[in-house]
Amino acid sequence: MKHFETHNYKSNFVLEQGQYSYVYIRNFEIPPLEEIADHDAVVIEVKNLDFVRLIVNAVRSNLDPDIYLTPIFLLKKDVLDDVPYIEELVDGSIKSLDDLGFVNKEIDKINIRKNSLNITSSVSFEAQVITKLIALMYVRELKVLNPIPDKYSNLYYSFPFMAINFEEKEEHLALKILNLAEEEGMLRSEYFDRVYLCSSCSGSHMSYREVCPKCSSSNTTPDDIIHHFPCGYVGPMKDFSNEIDDKLDCPKCNKRLRHIGVDYDKPSVIHHCNNCSHNFQDYNVNAKCMSCHTDRSVETLKAHDIKTYRLTKKGELAAIKGFTSTSKDIEDVVGTVKYDTFKTMLKYEIERLKQTLGDSNLCAIHIGNSSQVYSKLGSELQRGVFKDLVSVIRSNIRSSDVIAFWSSSTIVVSMNDIPHKIALRITGEMVELLSELIKSSFDDLEVNFETKTVALDYRKPHEMQLRELLAEFD
Repeated sequence: MKHFETHNYKSNFVLEQGQYSYVYIRNFEIPPLEEIADHDAVVIEVKNLDFVRLIVNAVRSNLDPDIYLTPIFLLKKDVLDDVPYIEELVDGSIKSLDDLGFVNKEIDKINIRKNSLNITSSVSFEAQVITKLIALMYVRELKVLNPIPDKYSNLYYSFPFMAINFEEKEEHLALKILNLAEEEGMLRSEYFDRVYLCSSCSGSHMSYREVCPKCSSSNTTPDDIIHHFPCGYVGPMKDFSNEIDDKLDCPKCNKRLRHIGVDYDKPSVIHHCNNCSHNFQDYNVNAKCMSCHTDRSVETLKAHDIKTYRLTKKGELAAIKGFTSTSKDIEDVVGTVKYDTFKTMLKYEIERLKQTLGDSNLCAIHIGNSSQVYSKLGSELQRGVFKDLVSVIRSNIRSSDVIAFWSSSTIVVSMNDIPHKIALRITGEMVELLSELIKSSFDDLEVNFETKTVALDYRKPHEMQLRELLAEFD
């Protein structure tokens, strides 16, 4: 029997064994989450699955990386059935506290990778969720993010590392953020399945019913249509029924129908609406949402592809260096254009230079310590810094010049129809003004600006010149 020391705090215990300390959570005892950051791992005793799910969600949904990246292990005697959601969010299980020594290597591996990360404050909620996802995948060496069939999910499929960030009714937003992460190059995807969601609330818990095309009531009764071969009469089966026995008699010629396929056949079905008495052959199919109770035609449902996602090399590097913003965040800054638009305008400028042989320049302004800078700023202050940087640059160039964000730490500027020496001087003056702006706005915040200004060469493709300009800032 191994020796453990226990320290009680608020009805929970910290277990210590050698150099390791574990937050030990037993049934219906909820610890203060901030305590978790001071320990190596969390151990949850499994007795009530709803409680376990609550605790695991609380840890993984926390905004502090020292908490949400902490290793979690389940103390359970039996294999858990039908709980892949929980299994995805934890790092393993043990059968008794005596087995803790067997998971210490896993704890060390996770914590070493965790300590290598440089997690910064993100500009937007979307960037924050992507940051958490790539960090969780990186520290666990999880290369593939698989959708899990989940009856509790509002999508019927769950990505647990994403679902922790959303209320059940908002879980569909996870799909949009996963697609955004793919657009940013953090993930790449493969098709897995397709779901159809309510057009009102984006839920997938639907009841599909055949309804009357006139009043949309599902209170309908089907009846076979009978075609009597000898006399040619066609009508619903109720017209052929009699009150004496269960045989069928033709209402037109009074002959008994004996053999289907010989005397008669049933070419189709007719439906009778018990609500409006409408008779029809082709019904509509409606989907009634069990969440918001909207009842509409299935044609109005929204199709969403469910994909399998893989963490890319760019995603791993973003997890290590720190991911602060998506292209959506930086493209919304007033006074700038989208980077793709910038590339197109640069292409046209090079074509113009071929005709005029004039002087135009390409400039990059890079924040060398952006991770440290953004980690000290909240999302609103980061947005303010973006706007201020652009405002200073815009005030020092002409209105015809163009500004774009290449990333949250690098701005590119085109300065057209001016000599290269003047462009170099303007760049230097802009950096001085930017440094003064940061110094006057934020105490104890040192920003390392790096610049590179080159003359445009009309003999080289625009994309090649951009790659050469930005290579040292990648």
